Amino acid sequence: MPAAAAWFSRVGLPLTPSDRAEIVALLRGHRLLAEAEVGHVDSWVEASSIIRAADWDDSSWDDEEAERERLWMSAAERMGESALLRELTEIADALTQSVRDAAGTAAAHAGVADAALIRAAAGAALLAAQQSALASIAREGDTHFFAYKFALFKSGRWPLGLHLGRYVVF
Repeated sequence: MPAAAAWFSRVGLPLTPSDRAEIVALLRGHRLLAEAEVGHVDSWVEASSIIRAADWDDSSWDDEEAERERLWMSAAERMGESALLRELTEIADALTQSVRDAAGTAAAHAGVADAALIRAAAGAALLAAQQSALASIAREGDTHFFAYKFALFKSGRWPLGLHLGRYVVF
């Protein structure tokens, strides 16, 4: 994983044409999201409302979990479960501090001190890193949904997920 990732540095900024293209590619790579519209939020307060919403769409989360399990089985067949766990742990260990620091810094710049929200942001990025690594180890390629999602995080965005028919990115 490149050390030069821009973790959370572009949250709240308008989506660029490149961002939109990346999001559309992500949506096309996910069977439940192919028809979703691209959504965007401008603030940490809006992001918090989205991730805490009672009407959050769990179906895409459930589908991601099923896909993660499928990739785990495929990757474990390739390298063994112990080696896979070790690899994913190393990835998380290498990224955790920089991701947490970046989430805290971005939130602080916006005047936000919500520790739970900052932990949620960092946790989502770390999960995306592990999901992307699983896709890579399972030889699913750079066009896998998880690879696109992680690329958004590395470019400074926070993909929040499906909410009211829109795939929302901060």
